[in-house]
Amino acid sequence: MSTPYFIKGVDANTVWTIGYDLDNGSGTNYARSTNGGVTWTAGTVTGITATTGIVTALTAVDANTAWVTVLGASGSRIMKTTNGGTAWTQQGTAFSSPDSYPNMIHFFNANEGVAQGDPLTDGGSFEMYRTTDGGTTWTPVTTPASLSGEYGAEAPPAAVGNNIWFGTLDGRVYHSTDKGATWTVADAALTDGVFALAFRDAQNGLANSFNFDTGAKALKRTTDGGATWSSVTYTGLFPGFGLDNVPGTQQYIATGLDVAGTGNSTGSSYSRDNGQTWVTLETAISHTRVDAVSPTAIWSGAIDDNTFGGLGMNRLTATTLGTKPVAAEQLSFSVYPNPSTDGRFVVGSKVARTGVELRVSDALGREVTRRMWQGSTATPFTLDLSQYKAGVYSLEILSEAGTSHQKLVVR
Repeated sequence: MSTPYFIKGVDANTVWTIGYDLDNGSGTNYARSTNGGVTWTAGTVTGITATTGIVTALTAVDANTAWVTVLGASGSRIMKTTNGGTAWTQQGTAFSSPDSYPNMIHFFNANEGVAQGDPLTDGGSFEMYRTTDGGTTWTPVTTPASLSGEYGAEAPPAAVGNNIWFGTLDGRVYHSTDKGATWTVADAALTDGVFALAFRDAQNGLANSFNFDTGAKALKRTTDGGATWSSVTYTGLFPGFGLDNVPGTQQYIATGLDVAGTGNSTGSSYSRDNGQTWVTLETAISHTRVDAVSPTAIWSGAIDDNTFGGLGMNRLTATTLGTKPVAAEQLSFSVYPNPSTDGRFVVGSKVARTGVELRVSDALGREVTRRMWQGSTATPFTLDLSQYKAGVYSLEILSEAGTSHQKLVVR
């Protein structure tokens, strides 16, 4: 039975996953929930079978629209659905070489995305593409040269605003600050490769390795956007299989399973000090990858350690990671006019911030837009909701100091 492995949460209600058979390395099935995991719609990515293709990465932007990369013996490809998975169609000719091996795909919004695969030549650029039209066309991008014999990690990238990072099996981390147009690379010195990456903002992130044979794990930290990495001598349980930041907080969550029989990787834990200390949530559940949308919408794949069979999807129901807005942080932002007669709001900050993210959801909790702002005290941000119907919306303002909330009224 396949296990939810590639997971992409969109909002508190919408989550996608690709089922992966870890025992024989195949994966063609998808599942999607639009009600927070109460019910699921499952199917097969059309156009591929277990013998003709394997899904190697997943991304989504809403309940209808998702993309996958497919590894195929006669050429790989990118496929997209716009009807919730009922039908999938190939996009362009990216990864069409017989030597292509796609590793990751990510969309920053409905139009702009990036996809990465292994180098086509030894020591050459990673096979990289980006799109600005929802994937209708994909333009090749050159990356800094790979090392001889270096391959990409088949793992979700980390993304914050216009920034995106992906890791390699040689322990290096590639970084783009402009949605995949240009790239730099730095050595994180993870001898077992980069197994998971997570960034809580544009500067602070974690990367870890995970050895399937021994269960050994190593954790690295960066405070400069991935330019340099240092080892973390952490305390507590760090499962080391899945890793993600918890949006709206300064926290990370880690999940794992006991594939090496050591007993030190099953369960989940969280860190509030950049990976230095890990606090156990539980040690009874075996998890694959993890994806966090908010402190109360966190998903992971459930798996049987002994058979590698899938057990469905986990959702964290504990409120441990939830944070209440700090009064000072709440008062540091202003939004006006509110109510707005034309759907336009001006967001101001009394304190200089960097990398402020604005998220707007409708009355049903569905995210309608997401914007990045530098948080300048001198330059307010104009939030334009004029294309949306009149009603009540929720604004979530995420910064390095915490999260604040504001009700918005469009008349």
